[in-house]
Formats: sequence, structure tokens, C-alpha cells
Amino acid sequence: MFNNYIKTIFRNLWKNKGYSFLNIFGLAIGITCAGFIFLWVEHEISYDQYHAKKDKLYEVMTNQTYGAQTSTFSSTPLPLAPALQAEIPGIANTCRIADKGTKQLLTVGDKSMFALGAYADASIFNMFSFHFTEGNAKTAFLQPHSLVITQGTAEKFLAVLKMWWVKQ
Repeated sequence: MFNNYIKTIFRNLWKNKGYSFLNIFGLAIGITCAGFIFLWVEHEISYDQYHAKKDKLYEVMTNQTYGAQTSTFSSTPLPLAPALQAEIPGIANTCRIADKGTKQLLTVGDKSMFALGAYADASIFNMFSFHFTEGNAKTAFLQPHSLVITQGTAEKFLAVLKMWWVKQ
């Protein structure tokens, strides 16, 4: 009986090739689009879930219009953070972050290398949960021109310094 159903299905598919192709192709496109939408939603929901205060963190963005086109940017005017904290009672802390994810030049002596980095206020460690291998968040930005780097960047920089030392 089951074999009879299979034969009937293939006969109908073969008899109506164009209609069958459109149905199967449409179903495949629909399933693919639904899969991509689910993956995107999962990424959006799981973004930055490791921060302890994740339910209290918000990013302020601005809409800027140039001619007929409006674009959204995560950059805001510099005095906005202190003004928001002073004027809106529900805001407990603010942090300004500039140049997120751009290449920054790190230099020690005459050795240099590029690494991804950003400029941030000292309050970043009050808002976000970052693990420190050495040092701590309270003293990270006490000195002017202070720098906090990841373990991977430190190892990469040490490798550059070791290569320089071997050449000497």
C-alpha cells in the first residue's frame, strides 16, 4: 500500500513538472528564510548575555539625516552622557565608548602593532562584567593614558617583542 502512494506521488510530480518545481522551490525558499530569521533572532537574544547587569544596559543611538537619507549611528555628542545622567533620575551610570572595534596602534619603545580597540570612560567596568587576569577594574583607569588589553592581545604583543629581542 505504501509503495502505491509513492508511485502516485512520483507520477503526479512527473506529470505536472512546472507546478511541482514551483511548489518545491517555494517551500525550500520559505524554509531557508525561516531558518535565517530564527538564526538572526537567536543572535540578537544571546548578544552580551555574559554581563551581570545585562537587563539594565541600554545603548543610545542617533538618527542623522543627510539629504533624503536617514542613517542610525551609535555615536552621540560627547556631553550627552553626563547630561542624561544629570537630568533623568532613572539613569544610574553612563559610559562613553568611542571607535568600537577599530584598529588602534600599540607602541612600546620602538616596537608597534595594531589591535582592535576602543576609547572608553572609567565607568565601563562599573557597567559591564569583564574578567581581569591581572589588576582590577577599580584601578584600571586611575592613571592618565591607561590601557586595558585582552589576554590574546598581550600574548600577541609579547610575541612581537620576543621576535624583536631575538633579532637584537
